Amino acid sequence: MRVAAELRSPSAGPASPSDGEAVYGGYDRAGLEAQYNLRRGHPDRDIVYAEFAARSDALRRAQTGRYDLSYGPAERQKLDCFSAGEGCPVLIFFHGGYWRALDKSYFGFLAQAFVAGGWTVVLPNYTLAPRAGIDEIVSEARAAVRWAARSLLPRGMPLVAAGHSAGGHLALMCALDDTTDQHGTPVDAAVPVSALFDLEPLRHTSINDLVRFDADAAHRNSPLNHVVPSPIPLLLMVGGAETDEFRGQTERFAGAWSVAGNQADTLVAEGLNHFSVLRALACRESEVHLRTLRFLERVRLRKSNNGRGLPA
Repeated sequence: MRVAAELRSPSAGPASPSDGEAVYGGYDRAGLEAQYNLRRGHPDRDIVYAEFAARSDALRRAQTGRYDLSYGPAERQKLDCFSAGEGCPVLIFFHGGYWRALDKSYFGFLAQAFVAGGWTVVLPNYTLAPRAGIDEIVSEARAAVRWAARSLLPRGMPLVAAGHSAGGHLALMCALDDTTDQHGTPVDAAVPVSALFDLEPLRHTSINDLVRFDADAAHRNSPLNHVVPSPIPLLLMVGGAETDEFRGQTERFAGAWSVAGNQADTLVAEGLNHFSVLRALACRESEVHLRTLRFLERVRLRKSNNGRGLPA
């Protein structure tokens, strides 16, 4: 597998013309559906998630963790914690599922490699759509981060927010949050994987049948609309075999983040799709994992030297 250091430029529109009125970025509704409806594009996803669940179950049987810790009063405001030991930094990882599906229990397998690398791993749940709207979901994610920072984070150690797909969106919204206290967010860096930075195109797909974004909510909760000068470094990761729009979302955000004078690294995992990129992230021998661990180590070293943020 080859990992590209720079993000390839996706095409400006659909790979082939489609009938209908353009609603976003040159795409009509059918074109956007093809770009974002991953259930259609990956009929093997149920097999992949069954594999993830089995690996996670095996890890819970083999490695002691703390499960279903409450970070709030709601039913799904719970998290799992896999400790790397006293005094270790914290990596909090939000699951994907377009804010409407899945559960932390599928993704425990990701913890093993990072715990071995010296990072305590926290996996939160959050209330799913349509029971919760996107504003509430983002608020819950931020509450999970604040709880982890208060309850699990040793003094002088960093907290890094990561996540996959919709979870990558939540991780970045936590990193951009400046309302937690007078010092801003407790997040020291973020690793969005195959993330969504602009929610507007999703309003024109079947995904919105459950998440129910209106234009204001999509704008308010799009990280692309909240780029400001920031000391927080980012590692933006996406599979090279993902759709043009998923790669394009990462490219557009990376460009905006750079224009604002901020630091980010972009990593394209060539040959990997929206789901197989997670296998690589969890594999201690993969370049994807090694690049991520090197980024995390630089964050840790900078924080231990009383800094905040670092060039990726």
